[in-house]
Amino acid sequence: MKVKAKKHLGQHFLINEEISANIANSINSENLDRLIEIGPGTGMLTKYLYPVWQQKLVCYELDKQSVDYLALQPWAVGLQVYFADFLKQNINKEFADCKLAIIGNFPYNISTEIAFKVIESNGLVKEFGGMFQKEVAERLCAKHGNKSYGITSVLLQAYYNCQYLFTVDKMEFNPPPKVQSGVIHCELKPVAPDCNYKTLRTLVKTAFGQRRKTLSNALKPLMNSGFNLPVELAGLRAEQLSVETFVNLARNWDIAKA
Repeated sequence: MKVKAKKHLGQHFLINEEISANIANSINSENLDRLIEIGPGTGMLTKYLYPVWQQKLVCYELDKQSVDYLALQPWAVGLQVYFADFLKQNINKEFADCKLAIIGNFPYNISTEIAFKVIESNGLVKEFGGMFQKEVAERLCAKHGNKSYGITSVLLQAYYNCQYLFTVDKMEFNPPPKVQSGVIHCELKPVAPDCNYKTLRTLVKTAFGQRRKTLSNALKPLMNSGFNLPVELAGLRAEQLSVETFVNLARNWDIAKA
């Protein structure tokens, strides 16, 4: 049985065994209760995960042909594969009280949505990583002052320590995508930021909504809601502020609203 890559699902099947093993090894199985793989496809990554994680591994796949293919593989006996959309799953309910990790060769068309689902898991997801479009991977791990630094950079890094691991050439896939790919690994920080997530999200989205403007102009919509921008930051642009500075601003705004 051969699985055909579906364009509408953003499928590009990884064909390099060494890269697959390296991605699988990027998640530490110790002290974690469950691992979710998103979009296992033909199982190139899964076959390296399953021997280590066994029944701790749960896969979500939207392609019925891939689900049927995996069911026929001798190495996949007992593998839990759900024909379902991961983005529609309530992981906080389904995996409550679990120390959870998420991994995958993520479809490029939903990778940012997956990152936001991790961010908004309230610390349920302890580790997160895998393959993204290189531009997205760089953005998620970018530091302030970098042109790639943006909304997802700040929100993810407020909660996770993020590391860009390596780049994967487009010829390592079948069919080859039009862009390069990047593999990252993120680990939940020991201490959560001392601000409300919704406050931080509003602040960051507003600041980067007009990223070419100085903060004094970009953040004007917030000025009548108790938000106060320190004078020393007024002439800066959003990309110049560190994650810690955004968290401090959000915390002070929470205090002002209380």
